[in-house]
Amino acid sequence: MESSIAQSIHRGFEQETWQPVNNGSATSEDLFWKLDALQMFVFDLHWPEQEFAHHLEQRLKLMASDMIEACVKRTRTAFELKLQKASKTTDLRIPASVCTMFNVLVDAKKQSTKLCALDGGQEFGSQWQQYHSKIDDLIDNSVKEIISLLVSKFVSVLEGVLSKLSRYDEGTFFSSILSFTVSIRMSSLLLPFDCCHGIYRTAKKIILLIVSFLLKVKAAAKYVDVPKPGMDLADTYIMFVRQNQDILREKVNEEMYIEKLFDQWYSSSMKVICVWLADRLDLQLHIYQLKTLIKIVKKTYRDFRLQGVLESTLNSKTYDTLHRRLTVEEATASVSEGGGLQGITMKDSDEEEA
Repeated sequence: MESSIAQSIHRGFEQETWQPVNNGSATSEDLFWKLDALQMFVFDLHWPEQEFAHHLEQRLKLMASDMIEACVKRTRTAFELKLQKASKTTDLRIPASVCTMFNVLVDAKKQSTKLCALDGGQEFGSQWQQYHSKIDDLIDNSVKEIISLLVSKFVSVLEGVLSKLSRYDEGTFFSSILSFTVSIRMSSLLLPFDCCHGIYRTAKKIILLIVSFLLKVKAAAKYVDVPKPGMDLADTYIMFVRQNQDILREKVNEEMYIEKLFDQWYSSSMKVICVWLADRLDLQLHIYQLKTLIKIVKKTYRDFRLQGVLESTLNSKTYDTLHRRLTVEEATASVSEGGGLQGITMKDSDEEEA
C-alpha cells in the first residue's frame, strides 16, 4: 500500500508540469485525495477490535506524514531550481509554476492537520505528538525558506539596478562626461595664443573643434527628446515590483504568507538602498542617481502601503535614515542644479496618490 502510493508520488513529480489544479498541482491533489480516501475507507469499516483499530489508524497517519514529507521536500527542491533559472533583471515576472509550488506547500499545511492528526487515546496521542510536530515544523520551515528565496531574488534585481546607478558615482567616466565641455574649454584657454610651434597650433585646433561639436550637441539636445537613463531605470523597476505584486496576490492562495513576503520584501529593499547610500557618505549623488532613487523609494513606499504593509514596517529606522539622506541630497541638488530634479521630490513619498 505504502510503496504503491510512494511510487505514484515519485512518478508524478518526475512528470509534474506545475500547472495549477484546484489548491495545488496534479501530483499533490492526487496524493491528498488518495490518502484521504484510504483513511475514510478504513474508518468506515468500524473495526470491532479497538486496539487493532488504533494501530491501523496510527499506521495510516504515519504513512500520510511520510507521504506529505516527501511531497514537501520534492516541491521545495523544484521551487529552488525554478527560481535559480529565473532572470535577475527587471524583466523578471514570477512564473505561474512558482506560485503553484507555493500553493502546494500551503495546501500541505492544511492537509497535514486533517490527515496526520491522530484521533486515538491519550497514549497514542502523546506518542504521536512529537512525530506530528516534526511534519508541521518541516512545512513551516519550507514556507519560510521559499519566502526567503523569493525575497532574495527580488533584492538581487534591485542590486542590479543600483549597480547600474553606480556607474554615475562621482569621479567616474559617466559622471565626468557631462562636465567634459567645460574642462576642454578651460584647457584650451591654457594654450598660448602666440605659440609658434605647429604641434600646439594643431592641438589647439583639435580642441576647439571638439568644443564646437559638443556645444552644438548640447544646443541640439534642447530641441530633442533625449531619454533620461535614470528615469527609464526607475520606471522599469517600479513596473517590475508592481507586476510581481499583482501576480503573487492573484495566484498565491494564503493571504498570511503574502503579507509576510511583502513585509520582508519591503524591509530588505530599503535596507539594500540604505547600505548603498552609506557606501557613498562622502560623495554627492549624481543628479540621475538622485532622481532615480527618489522615484524608486517613494513608489516602493506607496505600493507596499497599498498592499497592506503595516505603518510600523513602512516607517522603520532604515526608511527614516534613507529619507533624511535623500532629502539632504535633494536640497543640495536644488541649489547646484537649478531645477534639475524636474519636480521629483521626497515629499511625494508621503503625499503622492498616483
